[in-house]
Amino acid sequence: MIGQAMQRVDGPLKVAGRAAYAYEHWEAGQPLYGFIVGATIGKGRIIEIDSGDAEGAPGVRMVMTHRNAPSRASAMSPFRSNTGAPSRC
Repeated sequence: MIGQAMQRVDGPLKVAGRAAYAYEHWEAGQPLYGFIVGATIGKGRIIEIDSGDAEGAPGVRMVMTHRNAPSRASAMSPFRSNTGAPSRC
């Protein structure tokens, strides 16, 4: 791979203006938005997560923590294209 020319899987579609981007895939209903809440201190130890207030807030569909997050092993590898061929990084 190193030093070899590779065709981008999405290159021709992007150049032609026909590439589909993530936000252009519409499903029924409203899109969901996510927010990451970072630490408020520089160094500390998490001893408890109380997400009750956040889970009960209007419009909240899910509060994701380490307890209910999907396995990282199930996520698609960022080093493979949609066709399974290696991608350039």
